[in-house]
Amino acid sequence: MRHARRLTVYQSPVTSHQSPVPSHLSIAALFVFLILLSCPAYPHNSLSGCKPGTICYVINGTITITTSETGVSGPAANPDEITIPLKRAGRLLMMEARIDNETGNFIFDTGSSKLVLNSTYFRKYVSMESGERGGITGGVASVRQTKVSRIQISGFTCTNVLADMADLGHIENRRGVKILGLLGLSLLKNMEIIIDVRHNELHLYRLDRKGERISKNSMEFISDISQKVQMFQDILFVSPTIGGKILSFCLDTGAESNVISSASPKKVMNTVSITRRSGLVGSGRPSTDALYGTLNDFALGGQQISLMQTIITNLDNMSAAFGLSVDGMLGFDFFSKGQICINLVKLEMKISFNKSEGN
Repeated sequence: MRHARRLTVYQSPVTSHQSPVPSHLSIAALFVFLILLSCPAYPHNSLSGCKPGTICYVINGTITITTSETGVSGPAANPDEITIPLKRAGRLLMMEARIDNETGNFIFDTGSSKLVLNSTYFRKYVSMESGERGGITGGVASVRQTKVSRIQISGFTCTNVLADMADLGHIENRRGVKILGLLGLSLLKNMEIIIDVRHNELHLYRLDRKGERISKNSMEFISDISQKVQMFQDILFVSPTIGGKILSFCLDTGAESNVISSASPKKVMNTVSITRRSGLVGSGRPSTDALYGTLNDFALGGQQISLMQTIITNLDNMSAAFGLSVDGMLGFDFFSKGQICINLVKLEMKISFNKSEGN
């Protein structure tokens, strides 16, 4: 089975003594993880193709081939509804979780289908090879997998969870915060989730087989728009309209920016206002240009969503890894527009916009 790679982007001027961030990250399901981080400006840059004094985006990515089994038991014994506080590290959404005897911060990542542990803090766990990881330049390395007896997030619990092991040190170093891992979407199967970035909260509701909330006392979600979502290997996709064209974007709370493919149709690209240009560097390959801009004609559910910032870059390799055409991804810039409600049984997304800010 083929699974998608993780795309990591750093806004990172590099001195002549620094080297590009290595491609460590190995994730065992279809998802994209975009991290946009800032560092102080340096006078020189040693990355191939980057001019001294310029800012370069460094892209590192991996493709993981493994089984699709998530190994999650639960959440049948969990409350019918629960609110989990979210923490912020820049534009990353995190929550505190306890795995066995280890407690700390985990990135909430709907672009991941499963749990990923930072190998730095779980070295003593028994692990086994579960597949291969292919780098953006074609390198291959083995992926290791382990099993977690119990994970607790506030009052939410899952048991006997299979997890990938990955070195997340480069994320910690850039954000200056200890990160134990990534919490993927498979932990929240058969639930309704409400992501509220403004109030830094994640609301979870257990659903019956028809996709209705089991709790009859919970407040109804009043939405401005509703949009069907598609699920492919536990990754969610929506179909926005840009420039009259229907496209396919994945939903990724682990992404600190929206991304659109530079290969999008001309009618689509004509709607994008370019604000700046930067270097785009991949591990082991020459520098290319990356553009940063605004999506001026982005619509979901028949309604325009304004001021959508985006990175414009080539997503051909990512589409090849998915095995389907991917036109872009929706990250923090999208989720910060309001409360996002996703029903994982009905496969439906609703949005209630932040009224004081408009769309």
